[in-house]
Parts: sequence; structure tokens; C-alpha cells
Amino acid sequence: MQVSCWRSCRLRRIPSAQAAWPDDRPIEIIVGFQAGSGPDILARRMAPALAKQLGGKASFVVNNRTGAAGEIALTALSRAEPNGYTIGALSTPSFIVVQLMKKPQYDPAAIIPLARVVDDPTLIVAGGASPIKDLRDLIGRMKSNSGTVSLGHNGVGTNGFLAALAVERAAGAKLNEIPFKGSSESRTALLGGHVDMVGMSVSEFVLDKEVVGLFRALAQLGPARARVLPDVPTARELGFDIEISSERGFAAPRGVAPEIMERLQKAIAAAVTDAEFLRGTTSDELAVSYLSGRIGRRAWRRAGRATRRSGWRGSSLVMPALVAGIHALLAAVQQ
Repeated sequence: MQVSCWRSCRLRRIPSAQAAWPDDRPIEIIVGFQAGSGPDILARRMAPALAKQLGGKASFVVNNRTGAAGEIALTALSRAEPNGYTIGALSTPSFIVVQLMKKPQYDPAAIIPLARVVDDPTLIVAGGASPIKDLRDLIGRMKSNSGTVSLGHNGVGTNGFLAALAVERAAGAKLNEIPFKGSSESRTALLGGHVDMVGMSVSEFVLDKEVVGLFRALAQLGPARARVLPDVPTARELGFDIEISSERGFAAPRGVAPEIMERLQKAIAAAVTDAEFLRGTTSDELAVSYLSGRIGRRAWRRAGRATRRSGWRGSSLVMPALVAGIHALLAAVQQ
């Protein structure tokens, strides 16, 4: 009955309760990861720029609903009233992998992408005093002492998780994986010497001015060197076919009126070049890579390729089932 109501609402004019959108109350941005994480940084930087672009009395509030690799937040987003007052941060590869591991609490088709904003390559990062020189050295140490080198990441399904598995596959040996609730926790653990290295994104690394000189990037897992890290080689330059990124953007619950969806999409498109969003940084430091409209097919296809390259086997899944699952997701979000 609820789905039927949403469908009928899309066919009617915007109800009177929405007539003043977005001035009635703040628009909530649900984020599935801790403060200081890549999705959180993006949401908090975008919020004032989006308010400016929407005009009037528009305002935004960020709500961090952490846990389960973003599943808790996405469940809340999928069940939110489709009135334009709730949107969410959407990140791959976690959005893909969680669904391949188990049946999530939300319907993927109930989450409609608004836009991709960043394409943020993953880094393997060690402490500044670490004896590990580069990715080759790391893999050599893993082969000599399997399971003794520790790597922290933000949980199963995240880009750091896939990076760990890809490195294990390249080495033919195990890491001691340590999951954390968010990037702030993993960085603290690295600073304290509790882990040997962490997986983080380029933007998280370059924007964290407090740890300049305390961390050292061993390799970046992008197709080419990021312009903000010209001295850090890619994994491919070092002889390893590893490419893993975190693509982040925004989504809305299914059923939001087309007029509101269009205004949100236009606001995001304008906000990525707004000085309010870029304040004190550059688009390169933020890994801005805007894609308008229905980004699901391109973004999730790329996440699927990264998942396959990692050699991941989740639960009883094997590679054919993994590929089939990705294709099913792509079909669902295009409906």
C-alpha cells in the first residue's frame, strides 16, 4: 500500500505540504560513516554550497548513522519520507559488496542516485617511521611472514577492505586485517603504532593537515598518479594490477517528486565548483569527478570491476555469482 501511494504521489502535483520546499525545515543528509571519513567530509563541505544554490531559506544538517559498512544509513534513507527533506551520501564499493554478502535491510531499487561528486583512489599508508619502503617491500614482508603485517580499514565492503584483499592476492599471503568504525579511528591507530598501515583515500590523506610527515603513502591504487600526490607511485607502476577507488555522491529515496529531484541535481552540479565547497582546497585535493544524472551504471560497474580484481569471495559466493549480483544491481537501479 505504501509503494502504491508513492507511485500515485509522483503522478500528482507537489502536495501543499511541500509547496514551500526547501524552506519548511532543514534537509537531512544521512551519512553511513564516522565524522572525518570521506563521505562525511564530502557531505559537510557540500551542505553550505547546496543551501546557497537552492536559495531561499534552504539549510542542511548532516546525520551520521554509522555501522554495518553503511547499511544502517542506507536503510534509513530507503525508508525516509520521499518529500525532498532527506537525502543520503552514497559510496561504492561498500554499496555493492554489502548486498553481495547478504540480503540487506533495504531495497537497492528504493535508493535513487542524484549525482556522483568524487572518484577517490585508495592509498596504502604506513607510519612515517615505518621500515616498509613501498608496496613491493610490503608484499615481500608478507610473503616472508604471512599474517604478521597489520592493516586497518573502515570495515567489510569498504575500499580499504578491498585494498587489503587485493594486496593479499598479489602476495599470496595474509595480512592481519583490523576493521575500524571509520577513518578517524584507523588514523588514530596508525599514529599510535597499533597497526602497521591503513587503507585510506587520496582526499582523506591530503586533507588531514595534522598528520603531514607522520604518515607515508606506499602506493596509490588509481589508474594514474593523482596530481596532488605526484611522488607516490601507482600499484601498476610497481608491477601489481590493483586499482580500487571510492566513488561518492548523493542519493534520494524513491518517490521524490521530479521537480524536487531536478532542483537537487542542479544544485549539486553547481555546488561542485562553488567557492563555498572548495574553501581552502582544490578540486584535485577533494578528488572531484562529477557525473550528472543516473550515475549508477557507470559508477557501480566500476566498483564491480574493483571487487572482482580484489579476488573477493564473500560467504558462499563464487565469481560467477558475484558478477551476476553486480549485473542484477545495475538492472535494478535503472528501473
